Amino acid sequence: MKKGLSITLAIFLPVLTGCTTIQRAKARLAAGQAPGAPHRGDVLPARSQANVGVYEAPAPAAFAASPNRNKAASTVAAAAPAATTAPPLSPGPDKPASDVIPGSDPCQAITLTPGPDGAINGTPPVSSPSNSYVVTKFFRACTTRNDAPGLAQNSAWLAMGFPCSGGDGRVDWKGSHYERPKLVEMILANDCPMGPVDQQALKSLAKKELGIPMESTVGAYTPFMVQFWEIPAIGESDIGFSVAMRENQGLTSTWGKMIKGEPLRILLVGRENAWTQTDHLYMVEADILITSRNRFRLKPVSVKVMTTKEIEAVRLRCEALRPARNCSGVFQI
Repeated sequence: MKKGLSITLAIFLPVLTGCTTIQRAKARLAAGQAPGAPHRGDVLPARSQANVGVYEAPAPAAFAASPNRNKAASTVAAAAPAATTAPPLSPGPDKPASDVIPGSDPCQAITLTPGPDGAINGTPPVSSPSNSYVVTKFFRACTTRNDAPGLAQNSAWLAMGFPCSGGDGRVDWKGSHYERPKLVEMILANDCPMGPVDQQALKSLAKKELGIPMESTVGAYTPFMVQFWEIPAIGESDIGFSVAMRENQGLTSTWGKMIKGEPLRILLVGRENAWTQTDHLYMVEADILITSRNRFRLKPVSVKVMTTKEIEAVRLRCEALRPARNCSGVFQI
């Protein structure tokens, strides 16, 4: 009896439970699943969901993948949102850190005139196109994205003007007759008006000529100090800031032309009248124009920093004057 009952249970128990190994394998094959594939209710890792949308286990070599499963996988993948790709990092600046200007303070290009060799030099001193002033220092010079010299928008800068270029230069003459004097002196003192006449006028002209931003600050606007002068046409020269005509040629012929409106070409040598980090000697070629009976205006024609050779040549001409002058104090650099 017991033996018969055991045989009966051994036959019907696998059928009732449905858990035999053969039945489980047949069920997986019927569903098109490979061993190890996820079943209903399984949870996939978040990384797998983000990257592929669905889990696709490799099919065994002996069985082909179910066409219905491939179709479902492609449908699910199409419906899943595309993975977000982080934008590439912007390349760093090509310029050194000292030349990089923040976005709120851009580098403004400066309009400069090429030199005789065609090169553009943005290093001060920079003479203006009108030769009415010289930019002697940029506090925040920079380079634009096009490799052009520039200036930070709110940078400070320094400039040098020329005495009496704003007019009102004083003419002193001695004698009994204005047209035939015995001595004529034109005083180029530092208190003589410069042109531009003030910092606001200077900024407006610098914006027009050089492109210097109006937001920039003029730290100082100082005069050119005349230390030596020459009148090439009549051979007169001396140290100091008083341009004089003493010889008969100048007093009879040249002065007579000047009071009729003809300009007098002169050469001026001197420095910026300020404490500066550099001590340049400038040569200024200028015209003197008589504007009224006892007044004149200086009109600069060209301005340049003197080379060592030019300084030596002018120093020798100064030392040839008699009586001897203190030329070493003028030309020492």
